[in-house]
Amino acid sequence: MKSLSISEQNKHLAGVSRTFALTIPCLPKDLRDWVGNAYLLCRIADTIEDDPKMDMDCKKKYLAEFAGILSAPVHVEEWTMEIFSLIKESATEAESQLMADIPLVVGRYCSYSAAVQRIIRRGITIMCKGMGQIERWSKIDSLDEVDHYCYSVAGVVGEILVNLFAEHSPTIKKRLSKLSPLAVSFGEALQLTNILKDVWDDAKRGARWLPIPYSDTDKRLEATRKYSCVAFGHTMQALQFIKLIPRTERGIRRFCLLASEMAVMTLRNIYENPLFREPKEIKISHRDVKNCFMVTTVCASSNFLLNIVFSHLAGKEMKPEFRDPVALMNKVSFWESKNTAECNYDSCKD
Repeated sequence: MKSLSISEQNKHLAGVSRTFALTIPCLPKDLRDWVGNAYLLCRIADTIEDDPKMDMDCKKKYLAEFAGILSAPVHVEEWTMEIFSLIKESATEAESQLMADIPLVVGRYCSYSAAVQRIIRRGITIMCKGMGQIERWSKIDSLDEVDHYCYSVAGVVGEILVNLFAEHSPTIKKRLSKLSPLAVSFGEALQLTNILKDVWDDAKRGARWLPIPYSDTDKRLEATRKYSCVAFGHTMQALQFIKLIPRTERGIRRFCLLASEMAVMTLRNIYENPLFREPKEIKISHRDVKNCFMVTTVCASSNFLLNIVFSHLAGKEMKPEFRDPVALMNKVSFWESKNTAECNYDSCKD
């Protein structure tokens, strides 16, 4: 089966995610490959879910078929031609190029060990199942619904990452039971931050992922700050996740730190300007991103310094709203405790 080269994989990453294209190179060589491929597979599912022309039944069909392809990629070329013809007019140029290369992305996935394939396949299957139920979350009205939605599209990404980290490092594997709940919080922190940041773009598409009354200025201010503090709480639990990763694994630590630090800075901007109307009003600067890279290079191995960095980035006003990560994982996760268990699309819980 033909496979995407690592340079082609990196080119696709740069096209569909500037952030991941910057952070993935921090990882050790094997993880760079696995995580890069897993992210592209996630973006393929996301491109299907985001298509404005397909109805929900059509999306469910193709998401289920995509999950199935990772178990049996026999007809992947024909399937790719079919899905590409549906999304090519709506997708961006980078997304279209990625969708056209689905057989090569899947080919690279098939080159990995059975254990790595199983981890990626389980995560993508859960994500596709969750995205197939996305109409349930289009008008979210409670924190409980926020939790379930964020897990389907991001919390499960945290689980993919931590299990791939464990496959790379025997030491991390020994700590997996402690890391797994925090990995869900790590993923949810990033997703909640993105939702808060992109609220007006989502509104243009008719989507509302947070129960924030945007027509009432006072209530909007209060609710936006509340969810900023919830997201910040998840981000601080992501810091605990990072601190549990062995200090010798500087690349993994830096990868997780960069995403978490940028989330904290974005949340601080949102908290200080909760009535923003344009994304540029709360966007972090290129200088801030550059400073993040410098800070993680210096502080990645020091848990003491990381506490200081996160406290500084958050500022004095925003306070974290902490939640029980184990309770959250038990409520939302479909991963299951057995690392060797197979996740079947039809058997994922509703």
